[in-house]
Amino acid sequence: MAKIFCFHFTSLYFILSAAREKLPQRRREIDEKKEEIQMEKISRKGFLKVAAAAAMSGVTAGALAACNSAASSSTAASGDAIYTAGTYTGTATGIGEVKVTMTFSETAITEVVIDASNETESIGGVAAPTLQEAIMAAQGTEIDNISGATVTTNAVKKAAASCIEQAMGVASEEPAADTAGDTGDDWLGEEPDVQASETQDFDVVIIGAGLSGVCAARAAAEEGAKVAIVEKSSSFNCRSGEYALLNGTLNKRWGRENIVDEDVVVDRLMRECTYRNKRSILKKWASHAHEVMDWFIEAYPELTICDSTREAVTQEQFDKGILVPLAWPQPEHYDYRNEEFPTFPSSMEFRSSRKDQQGFIVEANLNKAIENGAQTFFGCFGTKLLKDSDGRVTGVIIRDAQNDNKYIQLNASKGVILATGDNSGDEKIMKHFAPEIVEKKIANMGAMGMLGVDVEGKTVETGDGLRMGAWIGAKVQDFHAPMTHHMGSGMGVTPFLQINKRGDRFMNECIPGQQLENQIELQPECTSFQLYDSKWGEEVPYMPANHGGLCYIIPEDEDESNPNYTDRQYTKISAKAEAYQFKADTLEDLLTQCGFEGDALDNALASVERYNELAKAGSDDDFGKPASRMFALENPPYYACQWGTTSMLVCVGGLESDENCHTFTEEDPASPKRDIIKGLYVCGNVQGSRYAVEYPICMRGISHSLCVYYGYIAGKNCVAGV
Repeated sequence: MAKIFCFHFTSLYFILSAAREKLPQRRREIDEKKEEIQMEKISRKGFLKVAAAAAMSGVTAGALAACNSAASSSTAASGDAIYTAGTYTGTATGIGEVKVTMTFSETAITEVVIDASNETESIGGVAAPTLQEAIMAAQGTEIDNISGATVTTNAVKKAAASCIEQAMGVASEEPAADTAGDTGDDWLGEEPDVQASETQDFDVVIIGAGLSGVCAARAAAEEGAKVAIVEKSSSFNCRSGEYALLNGTLNKRWGRENIVDEDVVVDRLMRECTYRNKRSILKKWASHAHEVMDWFIEAYPELTICDSTREAVTQEQFDKGILVPLAWPQPEHYDYRNEEFPTFPSSMEFRSSRKDQQGFIVEANLNKAIENGAQTFFGCFGTKLLKDSDGRVTGVIIRDAQNDNKYIQLNASKGVILATGDNSGDEKIMKHFAPEIVEKKIANMGAMGMLGVDVEGKTVETGDGLRMGAWIGAKVQDFHAPMTHHMGSGMGVTPFLQINKRGDRFMNECIPGQQLENQIELQPECTSFQLYDSKWGEEVPYMPANHGGLCYIIPEDEDESNPNYTDRQYTKISAKAEAYQFKADTLEDLLTQCGFEGDALDNALASVERYNELAKAGSDDDFGKPASRMFALENPPYYACQWGTTSMLVCVGGLESDENCHTFTEEDPASPKRDIIKGLYVCGNVQGSRYAVEYPICMRGISHSLCVYYGYIAGKNCVAGV
């Protein structure tokens, strides 16, 4: 299991435990509420209307039962029951289909059974029992979402509401779907036929208030344009804080100016994407992103800029936000120029005590946009683009989910910028453009709602921009790039010995996380075991400073009061033996704990023996791993970490684009030249042609960096009509 996935699983365990502890208290509160409610007698028909509306707005069925109880001195005598007793089933879509079966007496919910077998087992599956208890306690769907299982929780609520409505003999009305993307196997569907009830005029309309959308809004507003920012969440969205950056004032400050040749980086990025992306996009970014980064951080004067990765800062500084150079200074034994898979030492990271890490700097840039006149439309969904007779995009129709789902036409005299993020949360798009993710059941963070949810409780990563663009004839890039680089387990992706469930060593372990993931997916049950011994602390400094690797040991006596004490990837607090999954004083005992037996155990022991032989000989004749990273396992105790497939953060692949954020029409066999779609720009993860096939990880934070840079370019170019 990938580290990032295990982290969410661990957090979820404690959240679920806490939720269970609250249930008895919740039941008491409901009983007390029943005693407090006093009201006039109402008819069964009138009550059902109130009940149906309340069920959809989150009022508990338990409270409604109390209303009905108070309405008549003898419910049974009058025959005025709340429910038709019986068992009802409702379904809704989470990661997969969620089924809720509920049994009712005439006045109460008596049993709840949730089938979440199609959800991610360690997230939605774990949440199901707690959600059952919560619905029973609440006697309705007024329950808290479970962090990390938001998509499953919302699906359960919807399915449970259906059961309640059936038992009450009423039906709810759903707003018209914005897309027809759920028709058969057609990922695109038909463009919705909706009419706006009002119109507003702008110069530039931006769909999406993530990192790139915020930068586009600020850039356009600072040019004097009248800007609208449309976002289906209740606020902006961002996460993490790593950025790739070449040269410029920041790298000059850190002594890293010209440490890497930009063409070397660009060529590496092209190779990692099998040359199916566009070099012009990467080259322009490599040459000029540092200029835009200066502009980006200018929005937040309170930023503390550190001069090394683990520089000590105060809690106040950390709370306000800091910026650190990553992997700096470089480890003594690492030189990217000698690596087959280099990680270029020219990245940085925004850090803070906020849950969204870099939220402070993104918020500052959004505020700059608003100060310059940009208008926000939070809780609104982009629905369809508008064109004139010449094919120029002239605006967009949005749905205001917080205002009776009314449709508003936003005219854009200069253009529309799509900044809608990726498409990982839409199963049909994933099946079409990245079927291996669905087929191998790779944990999908976007589909889980772990990257953000909209005001209706659904994941934000649903490919809205992809569909809106395709509906008006924009070309979707081929070869989407799932971001599935493995982050390892207790020891990260550090290249210790790996064996599969047959006990066989199967690769050169000294490869980056994406290549590791690819190899693990080929193994039996997509499982491997990382093995090392008690000398790991002496061996770690010789390991590569790559994305997710462990190559540095922090001294035990280092001041832990420093909020910047631990780098999430590059450095880690000295590991404790009891933290690992398996530990034993003999290799046979260790492997037995891992589940090896019979021939598999014999193979595993033979694999370790062979590995030790190669390590001592100083030459990996089997897989070609560098001799400097081959360490014999001879010093007990021995350790093992079990790996499975990783989780997918996003799936990068959007509308075909170029270095000016243009979009293009589909290919016309009769024409040698494709046309630019006037008035339609893209940035962020809906900007295609940046990556292809796989997300490259030769520099940390490339995605964020391209989002900021091309958000800025899209905003400027849209206003200027470039």
